[in-house]
Amino acid sequence: MTGFLFNVILSNLRSLACVLVLVFGCAAISYAETDVKTEDRSWWSFFDSQDDQVLVLKVAEPFVNLRSGPASGYPIFHVSERGEQLTILSRKTDWIKVKDASDRSGWVSVSDVEKMHNLSGSQVILDEPKFEDFTTHPWEAGLLAGNFDQSAVNSAYLGYWMTENLSLELWASQVLGEASESKLVNINIVHQVFPTWRFSPFFTLGAGKIFIKPKSTLSSESARNEDTLNAGVGLRYYLSNRYFLRFEFKDYKIFTNRETNEEASEWKLGLSVFF
Repeated sequence: MTGFLFNVILSNLRSLACVLVLVFGCAAISYAETDVKTEDRSWWSFFDSQDDQVLVLKVAEPFVNLRSGPASGYPIFHVSERGEQLTILSRKTDWIKVKDASDRSGWVSVSDVEKMHNLSGSQVILDEPKFEDFTTHPWEAGLLAGNFDQSAVNSAYLGYWMTENLSLELWASQVLGEASESKLVNINIVHQVFPTWRFSPFFTLGAGKIFIKPKSTLSSESARNEDTLNAGVGLRYYLSNRYFLRFEFKDYKIFTNRETNEEASEWKLGLSVFF
């Protein structure tokens, strides 16, 4: 019994460690500074260009504030007025580092950059996913790991936002137990109550199939597949305009051919992305 509990704990710790490495690795990438090297081209060329030229924008609003760091908590040390040219240097999350004609370097918000013009007079268009803009980027996908009925579980999903609050998700999971290995396939409806909150709770309801394959050395039972229903709650935390953490807890009802049906609980944590 002690050996069984040890193996279950060890398996769950391994899954959690993998999730944490994935989460912090991708979060670090999304928070890293990105060099900028083009002129008068699309926003995506900020990241892809290999040109030697730099991107220069012109202030179109009456003024724009330059801060000493990439956050609203940093002080404003200079104000650039309409018509002034700013050279894009790098990016950090939702802030852009710029330099003016006097070689002053500071940070402006992405929302301010969206109001600027390039040298040809066209307004800058930022084509990137925003968690509050489901109509532009309605797809999301993610990888999660956790625990299903005291066994390690790894999951992947693809979701499509049908409205601002409702999405349809297709899930595939693998449960690695001591006595059996199981695969789950589910279709879920997700209701996100406050889609524009950075910490955003949600409710989920779904149905699917579970395919259970006993390990022959430990069990004499034959492989079986059963229908399932599940209901759960969760929380999304948006790391940036593209990545977010997702935690959820679900209760499963497994309908069997036996005298009684089975129940299982599941929790998962992972990283998701808009596209």
